[in-house]
Amino acid sequence: MDQDHATFCMRQKAARKHFPAGMLLRLVACFWLCCGFPNCAGAWDAEGHMVVAQIGYNHLDPAVKAKCDALISVALTNVSSQNNTFVTAACWADDNKAALGTAIWHYIDLPFSLDGTPTNGVAPASTNVVFAIRQCVATLQSTNATQIDQAISLRYLIHFVGDIQQPLHASTAVSASSPGGDAGGNSFSLSGYWNNLHSLWDAGGGYLTNSISRPLTAGGQSIIDGKVSAIEVAYPFTSNIGVIPNPMDWANESWGLAQNVAYAGLTRSSTPSVGYLTTVQNTTQQRMSQGGHRLANLLNTIYSTSPFSLSLLSHANGNFSFTWSAIQGRTYRVQWKSQLDGAGWNNLADIVAATNSVSFTNTVTQTGRFYRVMAVE
Repeated sequence: MDQDHATFCMRQKAARKHFPAGMLLRLVACFWLCCGFPNCAGAWDAEGHMVVAQIGYNHLDPAVKAKCDALISVALTNVSSQNNTFVTAACWADDNKAALGTAIWHYIDLPFSLDGTPTNGVAPASTNVVFAIRQCVATLQSTNATQIDQAISLRYLIHFVGDIQQPLHASTAVSASSPGGDAGGNSFSLSGYWNNLHSLWDAGGGYLTNSISRPLTAGGQSIIDGKVSAIEVAYPFTSNIGVIPNPMDWANESWGLAQNVAYAGLTRSSTPSVGYLTTVQNTTQQRMSQGGHRLANLLNTIYSTSPFSLSLLSHANGNFSFTWSAIQGRTYRVQWKSQLDGAGWNNLADIVAATNSVSFTNTVTQTGRFYRVMAVE
């Protein structure tokens, strides 16, 4: 059965299904906007992003893994041996951030106050990591996007799903000394090994050493695998297929952690305690596991091979009801015509799937009617 298009007809005394070839998925093509060059480091470091990517890659369905491998292998002018596998491609967005002017896509500045200073007027830019993830997902779902656009979007998505889990990539602390926010801890100075709070969290409080060279050697891969194994034991994977998540929910989680964990007990120019660094390391491992698991579930959902199944539920008293499998949050259009070879389809309804299945009932007065359901976005 065609995954994105199902058509069937109803007769008062008999019913049959008709599934024409071809997909009728309609998506609005997306494009990228570049808005400025803020001073913001990459969430985690290269090692951290590769750990997140490896966790995600380990949980991809075989067909999805093959699809992703094919997109990662697409020739792009700014791809090198440093970032030409799924795992090392997690670093591609940072490798090319300065050249492409895309730093603003890596974070969202959700404000909170450290000392009661009002946050009025401090708001995130409209182009941010939440926006970027949504655009990546839309491009990967689109049947109109070129292979190159999808290859680029996959590389960005692998990275951004890691970025948004880092608490200081979803927050900016407002205070009397930083009334416009501290740029995700970049201007929150510290003493000791790290000179600001953002760089401390990028290093996971010492959990990440950023000493792995690329292309990955056997030794480098062993370091990644060791971290992944330990994280997976502490935070086992749970499959959650069929739901396209709202990345703003992930940003809000990180925003909460910034307030309750990242800035807790710290003052400017202080030296973080051993206990604080242990908390950062533990939080980093948890958030990296969530990043990898969310990446896997998202890609498995985008490239799901589950059939778009549509079935007859009932036909009684002139009411015709049917249901179909769906991806939560996606819009489906129900259409009808009286003759299958007739011109044009008539729209009945656009329905946003609230769950993984959708039911629809139509009152019919004709002796025969054909229906079809299309995923439209």
